[in-house]
Amino acid sequence: RSGAKARRAAAAQGEAVDIVQFDRSDILVNKQVGSLSLQVWNEADASSRPYFEDVGGATVRIYTGELACSGAYQGSEVILKEYPFVRGQSFSSLAKNEVSAHARAQASEENCENICLLLGTYEGRIGERWLVFDSSCIYPVSYWAGLASKKSVRKQKNWSLLTLIDPEIDRHRRQAFILSILKGSLKGLASLHKNDLLHQNLGPDSIVLSSVDEKQVRGLRVKLRELSFSVSVSEASLRGGGTLAELWQQSANRDENYEGVNIREEHEQDLWRRATQSGCSSYFQKKNFGIADDIYQLGLVVMYVIFKSASDPDTVFDMVTLKRYVDITFAGSIGEDFRAFLEADEMFQDTIAWLDEHEGWALLEAMLHQDWKQRPTAESCLLHPFLQQTLKYQYSQ
Repeated sequence: RSGAKARRAAAAQGEAVDIVQFDRSDILVNKQVGSLSLQVWNEADASSRPYFEDVGGATVRIYTGELACSGAYQGSEVILKEYPFVRGQSFSSLAKNEVSAHARAQASEENCENICLLLGTYEGRIGERWLVFDSSCIYPVSYWAGLASKKSVRKQKNWSLLTLIDPEIDRHRRQAFILSILKGSLKGLASLHKNDLLHQNLGPDSIVLSSVDEKQVRGLRVKLRELSFSVSVSEASLRGGGTLAELWQQSANRDENYEGVNIREEHEQDLWRRATQSGCSSYFQKKNFGIADDIYQLGLVVMYVIFKSASDPDTVFDMVTLKRYVDITFAGSIGEDFRAFLEADEMFQDTIAWLDEHEGWALLEAMLHQDWKQRPTAESCLLHPFLQQTLKYQYSQ
């Protein structure tokens, strides 16, 4: 375990971390712990089409595993991500893109503590591509939010000495946990943007936590993952240079005669099409549009984290519904009309009061502003009063 821990520490200190080309025999695959449908944003018709659209019915599987190779890594617990081999589909380009994005982030001098650490990659028996990650963060935010929602319904107090000191300790602890998630996510996104990378696939499943126990907020680690649709916004890339996938050396199993749709390239082209439609023509305009697009995506995740965790489990608060609320139902009026909508449900009374007290509505409206030019950067968001508030839970960091 010492090898993986050493690399994690190096990454946290801004030191370059190389990506290893493993052999299949180096990896012991244990059990499957999750799966992700390959999905992309669909902005064609926000009034009638879903926020995310499945890609070819393919599923990326997530496993726990262990490194069996000799040396510093031996015995290290890891998280494995398997990209499927589907004939006629270009899922290998997504894997290459994700590897390249991590390679750039891990080679930079920027602190990448809030981005999942990629240890290496290897090819499976039938051409599938496996990515090997550090196992420090394994719980998706969506999983925690589901648990938090059920806990909100029960509203039961666990009496202890701490509850005598602070009768509202559960609520204050929940607020501290939420703020840790938001700050960690924004720090991770700021790190990507400093490295001229856009995430472009932000959602409740693309942010992972080291724990779902809110009592462990003091040591909570928060990291971004799912960089398969990341886009380079370096000057060279936007002015005709190579893409991230092209920076990664070509794998031996690449099908040179592949003529199908390249999912990653189509996704990137759609981003620049929307940028052009919004009046962007120069390199800096397109780059800033992409950054603002990431901020919008993360703004929806912020809404999800805050309101899903406070809602009844049966209340629909997924990303599709939230996007419809933001873009159509309560367009341009998150702090008034959307607030009034939530106020009718007693489940949200504490959350509404919390946002009122610390200008939380202003942060949401800024991140989700309909004019992309008015959206703040990730670093600016971190300076907002809502994220700078003095926590009432004294045992958090």
